[in-house]
Amino acid sequence: MAISKKVCFIINPKSGTGYWKGVEKSIATHLDKSFTATILNVERPKHGRELAREAAKTHDIIVAVGGDGMMNETAMGMMNTNALLGIIPTGSGNAMARHLGIPLSHQGAIECINKMNYQTIDSATVNGQPFFAIAGIGFDAEVAAQFALSHKRGFWTYFKLSFTNFFTYKPHEYDIILDGKTYREKAFLISIANSSQYGNNAYIAPTASVQDGLLNACVLKPFYWITGTVLAYRLFTKTIHTSSFLSTLQGKEIEIRNASGKALSVHYDGETGEAANSMKFAIQPNTLKVILPEGRKI
Repeated sequence: MAISKKVCFIINPKSGTGYWKGVEKSIATHLDKSFTATILNVERPKHGRELAREAAKTHDIIVAVGGDGMMNETAMGMMNTNALLGIIPTGSGNAMARHLGIPLSHQGAIECINKMNYQTIDSATVNGQPFFAIAGIGFDAEVAAQFALSHKRGFWTYFKLSFTNFFTYKPHEYDIILDGKTYREKAFLISIANSSQYGNNAYIAPTASVQDGLLNACVLKPFYWITGTVLAYRLFTKTIHTSSFLSTLQGKEIEIRNASGKALSVHYDGETGEAANSMKFAIQPNTLKVILPEGRKI
């Protein structure tokens, strides 16, 4: 007799462009019959982590159905437990799902869950707040703040906001303290990467690993607008790390301050964080068990 395994699906009904619709039918159709499934809906901010924290006490697998923000909430609630995180990506960017190679279709993601192949990955924190894929300061943080307030989601909304802000944004000088060593850099943006991409296959840190115990500080230097198209091409072809405009530093603890003393805006896993005078990032090795396709190298 097959052993029944308990899996809890946590759905964000406000995720992305509505791709979560129909996921319950897909679960009923494609989830292996050896599983006992529970389906819960997020009803308010931070509800996802509460549901995941409780589910981790009684379930073998907890599945985030949503975008990067939903993945963040769910993973935050179940870190350092024996439960496995599954992902059915239904968001705008799906950065972590893409990094892990999880199929973007409902059926493909569920079939991945059926096999229960998992690896343990690192997480990170920014001023104590956990994140799992990418955090950032500078231009992308400003765009992320506007995107969060937008009534429309999706890649094209983000693209339009980026294009609109590109010609007016002014780079800043930053002090970067990496494992005790200080650098001063003028930057268009600084991305702190645990995984490789922002989402939508835009790779800011193509060589980043979620299992190496290190964070990548990707510093994009100021550039002329005409260079922007070349950098965009490199971003989507996994070659931006070869550009002279990008420098990458690796470390376990990274602090960033605006040289002018002004507060910094930050985003992480597709969400905006609280502005602060200093942003402190730290790696948290081996804190999350994640389901991914068999044979996937991360």
